[in-house]
Amino acid sequence: MKNLKKYIHILLLAVLFTSCDDYLDVKPVDTVIPETYKEFRALMTRGYELSPAENSKLSLRTDQVRFDASAWEQNVAAFKDIYLWKDQSYAPTTLSFGWQPFYKSIFYANHIIAEGANATKGTEEEVNQLQGEAYLMRALMHFNLVNQYAPHFDATTAAADKGVPISTVIDLEANFAPSTVAEVYALVESDLTKGLSLLSVEAYDLGKNYRFTKTAATALQARVALYKSEWANALAAAKTTLTKKSDLEDLNLAESLIPNEYNSKENIMALEYGMNSAAINSVFVSDELLAVYDVDNDLRFAKYYADNGSGAYVVSKGANDKFRCTFRTSELYLIAAEASAQLDELDDARDYLNQLKAKRLKPDFYTLEVARTANMTKTELISEILTERYRELAFEGHRWFDLRRTTQPEITHVFKTETSILKQGDARYTLPYPQEAISNNPNLLN
Repeated sequence: MKNLKKYIHILLLAVLFTSCDDYLDVKPVDTVIPETYKEFRALMTRGYELSPAENSKLSLRTDQVRFDASAWEQNVAAFKDIYLWKDQSYAPTTLSFGWQPFYKSIFYANHIIAEGANATKGTEEEVNQLQGEAYLMRALMHFNLVNQYAPHFDATTAAADKGVPISTVIDLEANFAPSTVAEVYALVESDLTKGLSLLSVEAYDLGKNYRFTKTAATALQARVALYKSEWANALAAAKTTLTKKSDLEDLNLAESLIPNEYNSKENIMALEYGMNSAAINSVFVSDELLAVYDVDNDLRFAKYYADNGSGAYVVSKGANDKFRCTFRTSELYLIAAEASAQLDELDDARDYLNQLKAKRLKPDFYTLEVARTANMTKTELISEILTERYRELAFEGHRWFDLRRTTQPEITHVFKTETSILKQGDARYTLPYPQEAISNNPNLLN
């Protein structure tokens, strides 16, 4: 991600995002039209840089955390209402969830999709790769938006469920009304297909591995299919991705890295931040999450968390720019395991699960775990896989979406004398549109 910085000074398309009547709040100012491949690449780099960081805020809504009552006052002011799910009555100091940042990245992607094919001073392969990345960026941003601000995909209701506005053109006068969940997913899948057909790069070198590649594209395909419960498609995409890259950090080795570091051997795409320092300094690891680890034999426990000296545990896999991960191989093993189990391919599901556990557990305990799961029923095995996602992917932005797409369980959060309960199936499992967005675009209420 370091290579992003060198392009910040390049003004290719100065965009001022201020309050106005247009939905996206976009006004081109002092526009300089890019012409060369290098200029379009810098524009794409800017789109990557603007990708919103939502993992910290989403993690605070889950069963992974308990709020530190002694946290700094400014952190309490920023996060407490998110933690307590006070979505309709946020204090003015509460951090807002991303909305404009998603559409800013989409704005840049749309320009490259519309005009990038005409870039000069670049090879056909370079130009195609660039446009492919733009399609993938547009797909990822819409996918993240619809999973924050719309009901979870349900094949029986998606064609009617209210989603988010689709943005595929640069038109400041367009009527950006919400599309249905089905329509947003259709765009995501179409952009995935178009983008993948243009990509040629399987992997970028460190420093540029925040960019989309063919491997990252199939990883996104696997995640999209997982969220739709399209098990055969999820398994096929996960297998394709693991054929290209299957490395795992072996936590039995002293030199192993925390797997969501940008330079981890299992990192596929290092775009999105993990937990930021303000969030980490505001919470402890919940008792519920601590309980799913064998603290003596699961090597992740000491790797992912640290005792603060008072018996509470804090998160180690964040608060540093090196923790950037959008896709990594562990997730693909878990997608393959869950999809295989759902398809009644239980031996394959166990194999994918065990390949991951072999790199996370002490050898003797791993042997016991293989035996423990050997005779599990389908239901038991799926439950074990979901628990393994809880352990493995903690504090990387997955948990909120895993809760949404499975049982949407009841969660209780306590801050000092205040108790808040997110009931099973609670409407607050879907974020409301930000008030600022509604004020700027009344079409969101239609």
